[in-house]
Amino acid sequence: MRRSHRWLAALLCSVTATPAAAQVPAANPFAVPASVPAPKVSGSYSFVVLGHLRGDAKGPNAKMPELVAEVRKLRPAFLVLTGDAIWGDIDATPIDPASLHRQWDYIDSSLATVGVPVYRVPGNHDISDLVSRDVYRQRYGLPPQAVTVGDARLLLLSSAWIPADGDTRRMPYTRTTDLDATHKAWLKTELAKPGFAHTFVFMHHLLWWEPDSSAWWRELHPALARAGVDAVFSGDYGPLKFSTMTRDSVQYFQSSIEDNVSTGIQRMRLASRILSSNFDNYLEVHVDGPAVEVEVHTVAEVSSGQFTPQRYAIVNEPLPPPPLWNRLLTHVGRKRLAAAAAGVLVLFGLGVLLGRASRRPA
Repeated sequence: MRRSHRWLAALLCSVTATPAAAQVPAANPFAVPASVPAPKVSGSYSFVVLGHLRGDAKGPNAKMPELVAEVRKLRPAFLVLTGDAIWGDIDATPIDPASLHRQWDYIDSSLATVGVPVYRVPGNHDISDLVSRDVYRQRYGLPPQAVTVGDARLLLLSSAWIPADGDTRRMPYTRTTDLDATHKAWLKTELAKPGFAHTFVFMHHLLWWEPDSSAWWRELHPALARAGVDAVFSGDYGPLKFSTMTRDSVQYFQSSIEDNVSTGIQRMRLASRILSSNFDNYLEVHVDGPAVEVEVHTVAEVSSGQFTPQRYAIVNEPLPPPPLWNRLLTHVGRKRLAAAAAGVLVLFGLGVLLGRASRRPA
C-alpha cells in the first residue's frame, strides 16, 4: 500500500538554455566529486528526495530495502539525500573512521541499485567532529555545492555544524537555527546568477520552522523569493516527520524516515509517540517545463508493524505506578524527606536513651 499526495506549482517563466556546469577542481573542498556525473535530462523528468535514512547503534534502518525497491520503480533522474543518512557512531569515543566508511558503503551500495546519480547534504549524525567531517569530505566533498541539471540548479547547503581544522569539539546533537556566514554569502551569490528555469535548495535542519524574527526569514528567505526558488527541502525529523508551508511562492518541505523505535521509548516519551504515529515518507519531484509538482510517498506502513491495534494498545496502555520511594520524592521532595528521616533518627535515638535510663537500678 502506498499513499501519495501532490502539490503543484506552475512557474510561468522564460527558459534560458544553459550549458552543464563544469566540474569544480578536485582540490576545492566544496567540489562535488567528479564520480557523481550530472544527469542528462530533457523535457519532463523527476527526482527523489530522501531524508533521515539512518539506523541506530545496532545497525542500518530496517526499512531501507523496501524503500530502495520502491524508489527504483519510480525511475527518477537522480536522488538527493537531506542528511542523517548514517548513525555516525555519535556515542563512540573516539569515532572509528573505518566504521563510518562501512555505514556509508551500505547507504551508497543500496542506493547504487537505483542506477542514478546521488547528491547529498550532511546532518548532525553525518558530521559531528573532525573525524566524521574528514570521512564525509573524502567521499563527497563539503557543502556548499551547486549542481546544474538541464535548466535547473540544485543548491546543497550544510545546516549541520562543520568543525574547522583544529576544532576538537564533538557536537552530535546540535540542531542549528542559522547558516554560517560562508553559506549565507555563497547562497546569495548563487541566487543572483541568471539563466535557470528552476532552483531547488536542500539542507538538513528545519531553519524555516524558526520564528519570523530569525535570520532565515530576515536575511535568506527574501533572497530565495527574489530569485524565484521553487522549493526548499529539509530532512530532519521532529516534532513531525512531514511538514510543508508556502510563503512568497517558495515552497518548503520536510520529509523524513524513522528507524523503528522501541515500545519502551514510545511509552515513556510523548514526543516519540507522536513521531511514530506519522507515516515515514519521501518525496518525488516532477519537473515538466515551467511546472513543478511534489508528490509525497509513504513507506513501510504495513511492514513496520507500527500501525496495528495491538501496537497502539501496548504503546498507550497506562504505565505501572512508580515505586513508593519515587512517589515520595515527587510529592514531598528530597530535602523534606531528608529532614523527616533525620527527625525520625533523632526520636529513635532519644527513645533508646530513655529506655536505657528507665532500666537502670534505683
